[in-house]
Amino acid sequence: MATDLLLNPTTVRGLRHQVVEQILRAIISGQLPEGHRLVVQRLAAQLNVSATPAREALLELANIGVADLLPNRGAVVRRFGPVELREMYHTRRILEVEATRCACGQVDRELVATLQDEMQHLLEHRGRDWSHREMNSDRQLHDLIATGCGNARLTREIQRYDTLMQAIRDVVGDRRQAQERAIEEHLVILNALLEEDPDRAAHAMARHIENTAEVVAATLFPAEA
Repeated sequence: MATDLLLNPTTVRGLRHQVVEQILRAIISGQLPEGHRLVVQRLAAQLNVSATPAREALLELANIGVADLLPNRGAVVRRFGPVELREMYHTRRILEVEATRCACGQVDRELVATLQDEMQHLLEHRGRDWSHREMNSDRQLHDLIATGCGNARLTREIQRYDTLMQAIRDVVGDRRQAQERAIEEHLVILNALLEEDPDRAAHAMARHIENTAEVVAATLFPAEA
């Protein structure tokens, strides 16, 4: 029996990216289980888009590794469980640790210092929009490192994975204790960047991503964790 996608209609702007994000969230939340068929025409109708962005989205999902393409028959959802989740974060760690090492001495020190001040303020003050500001500063840090590593191919790979990571964050939602710990980990990374210590910065990024993976795994798969 077919499973209906409960995805919100998307707008014209950035159609392919929005389709990818919505399907990713459905896979990560368990709404689309392993083996579910993703048919171009059906997706297009459900999301109120043309066949082109739906077809392009399936290709991107296959490149990310969450679906397998079927010749002329759309795609099928791959298994998404704790093992697959840890593999995703393992790959992310490899990419971003190297980017962090390369970014030392190359990133804009003023931007690093500004972000450091913002995170220190978040650690000391709890405002109404605290969680939103924390998530925004989190993305700024990772974007700063990705774009400042001096390797365009590495930057593109990290950005491709970021689509997956953002979908995971959307499903997991706000976790105040985890966010507070993330800020402390971010400050260690930023301090190391300012001191231009590539080994310490890379080690701090590795620990941050490993800890994040544990939080996400415990949230999405509490029984297995």
